Amino acid sequence: MRLSRGLLTSVAVCFTVLFVLLNSRSTVETVDDSERIGKSNAGEQEIRNGQTYRRVTPSLAELGVRESLRKVNEHILMLTRVPDAGSELLVLILQRLQGYNAFKHIRLPPGDHGHLSTLQEELLVEEITNIIRQEAIPLSFDGDVRFLNFSKFGRESPTFVSLVRNPVGAPNLQRYHDGRGNVLDDRAIPTFCGQDPRCTEVNNKWALERAKTNIVEYYPVVAVLEHMERSIDVLEYKFPYFFRGAKDSYRKIQPRGKRFPSPTFRLKPRDGDILFKLLKDEIEFYQWLKHRLLNETTLVDVDESRQL
Repeated sequence: MRLSRGLLTSVAVCFTVLFVLLNSRSTVETVDDSERIGKSNAGEQEIRNGQTYRRVTPSLAELGVRESLRKVNEHILMLTRVPDAGSELLVLILQRLQGYNAFKHIRLPPGDHGHLSTLQEELLVEEITNIIRQEAIPLSFDGDVRFLNFSKFGRESPTFVSLVRNPVGAPNLQRYHDGRGNVLDDRAIPTFCGQDPRCTEVNNKWALERAKTNIVEYYPVVAVLEHMERSIDVLEYKFPYFFRGAKDSYRKIQPRGKRFPSPTFRLKPRDGDILFKLLKDEIEFYQWLKHRLLNETTLVDVDESRQL
């Protein structure tokens, strides 16, 4: 009887000791977890009340970083080429002047840089940013790419420039005259509007206004092929470290008094009305850009006369 009581007492003591140990261990783990929670950062796991939570760092685009990063680097130039607008002329001038003005010109790899997804846009921005880090500035780029919003991904934006031509000029008149249906393939608005799917819609007022907004914020100069010498005057004035000597270089490419062939085509009144209706927003956009350029050349002339 006495042996049974001793055995029961021993068992009770063992259970008591085990309970105390388990309870103290749980307390220690709770303290450790609370310290870990206090020190945790975005992307780490947190443990609360025995459950595991994971913090996910939002992307810079989700945080709206673009609102706080408006700075544009004037020593990095990005020439976005509008299809069939003569942009290779500006590329050739930059290539000729890079040694003379001590900068480097880089051509982005060819490819179909039409509408990019957010991921594709971010990858291209990172690719260009990595090139900038590895090269000395001033630095210029050109590519068949629509406007890229670098600040959307927390990156400093280059200064954008481009070249446009009259949408009812020779190339589109030729296409329409020959009965080809691709007169809308080489529109300028999508290039300046950017990567939103609405940018490709024909005669979309939102796309037109977005293109104008991007130009005001990121494109100090958009050259106009029909006013090339005036365009070069503005480019030399705005970016002397890239375009100093550009007019001489242009005249060697295009001697004074000579012009690139620009055939004219006679369209029936009805065909002309259809073409102008299809390109209504493109024509408005071109007129707006031309007016902007000619105002800039007036300011350049006034400033240069004051210096004299």
